[in-house]
Amino acid sequence: MNSLPVLMGYLTMGFAAGVLLSVKALIPCAPLWSALIAFGAISGTLSFAVVPAIAASDPCYSIAVLTFAINFRYAFYGFSMLGRWRGIPLLQKWFLVHSLADEIYALDVACRIPDPLKNRYYCLWNHALCATYWVVGSTAGALAGAALPIPSRGIEFAMVALFLVIFTDQMKGWLKRHAL
Repeated sequence: MNSLPVLMGYLTMGFAAGVLLSVKALIPCAPLWSALIAFGAISGTLSFAVVPAIAASDPCYSIAVLTFAINFRYAFYGFSMLGRWRGIPLLQKWFLVHSLADEIYALDVACRIPDPLKNRYYCLWNHALCATYWVVGSTAGALAGAALPIPSRGIEFAMVALFLVIFTDQMKGWLKRHAL
């Protein structure tokens, strides 16, 4: 169960993104929109960044440019996986590319299954599980945000806090290895 750490992160970050969308965007059917946004772009950064745009009623082209700008880095991830995903049927390849995110890419790259068919199934299950985690977390957060009086002040900082925790942990490891 290599995706267990992703499960923990995606459920909590997805929940925060769902609450934020439900409370700040003030759109009808926020849980439905949260699920659609979560599946349409499996990206925590985008899920947090799109809320102010929706709240401000920005035009669709503006949100599309925002989405492209934030998710452009995934194209490079996809290019690096072309060799590994060669020969995969088009629909499966589309799903693999569509659901590619930082954490999912890290698990795919770390996978050392030499058999191409088993590697493909590993990647497909990995992507399906991680996408499900994100959609469930986001939808649950939006449901909670719509049903409960959850204070949302400061919730925008959740993504920054996650990166700070990861950075701090990485620095501790580096300092231990280099005995500083």
